[in-house]
Amino acid sequence: MTKATERAPRADAVRNRDKLVTAARTVFAESGVDAPLDRIATDAGVGIGTLYRNFPSREALIEAVYRSQSEEIVTNGRRFGETLPPDDALVAVFGEYLRTAASKRGMKEVILAELGAEAPVFVDSRAASQEMIGAILSVGQNQGMFRLDVTAADVFRLIGGLSMTCHMNMNPADSAPLVRVVIDGLRRVD
Repeated sequence: MTKATERAPRADAVRNRDKLVTAARTVFAESGVDAPLDRIATDAGVGIGTLYRNFPSREALIEAVYRSQSEEIVTNGRRFGETLPPDDALVAVFGEYLRTAASKRGMKEVILAELGAEAPVFVDSRAASQEMIGAILSVGQNQGMFRLDVTAADVFRLIGGLSMTCHMNMNPADSAPLVRVVIDGLRRVD
């Protein structure tokens, strides 16, 4: 079958894949990336065979979950950028990243071991994140709110640094004071 004649996946197959990713997100957040795959299948309401048809390895499932979380963060960040003042939007963006930081760290380690630092999921995620952050930062810079010498890559690295302080049972509110200090550091001082 050529690419032009390939059929789109059946609707039930797409639903099953989505249910598996959703269940895996929850299970990985609760129990880490070594959680039993049969638990994920059960929580998704499908059999283990369906899990393996969609994700031939644990690493493939982990990559799909990482991508899903990253895409959700970027989507939410764009919405924050459209509906909130730039400083509040960045606070909300930091909150999105920190909310998933502990579970994503375990996933990142698996993907790094399997595919390396330039895995497509990392490259895509980083590019989309920096574009979203750059849009918010640019609005704030144009309004005179943020320093002009700060780039989206700088903010992305700051998020990464704060993410390293997160652990599995951490309350996201615990990071709020640190996020405010970082945002204050981005402010333009005349």
